[in-house]
Amino acid sequence: MSERDGYLVVETRADRAGLVRVHATRQKPLDPVDIATDPSQSRLRYAAFFNSLHVATMHAQTALRRGMVDAEAGLYRTDPVTAIAAVEAIDLAHRRVYLDPTLAEDPRLAAQIERRRTRHRWANRIWTAVGILAIIVLILFAQIPVF
Repeated sequence: MSERDGYLVVETRADRAGLVRVHATRQKPLDPVDIATDPSQSRLRYAAFFNSLHVATMHAQTALRRGMVDAEAGLYRTDPVTAIAAVEAIDLAHRRVYLDPTLAEDPRLAAQIERRRTRHRWANRIWTAVGILAIIVLILFAQIPVF
């Protein structure tokens, strides 16, 4: 492992309903055991390995910015499906390490991931078109003689 790679983890806690924690860690998350009976225990919902963890964390913060509660702690006011979809749709090479089986069956997860990826593709196409248009304009202006 290099010093740039690591895991982006999505966790919930029973005593913090409506809040999701998305945080970065260099250590592989422990395999979750049965659902914790202690409400103060974090419950692992999703984990993915990224080669560029810092960049992945920034992308996750940007995708979930409207629900941010505490940036330092990585707390967001959202549901786990939305947080997982935001992380899974990041346009960086990554490998899913764990997905909570109860959420894997949720049809909203696949739909949200696809919706976010489609939105990213459209944004990339628009910015590519803007770049091409700018190059064309520069070439055209280069043809105008200046005295």
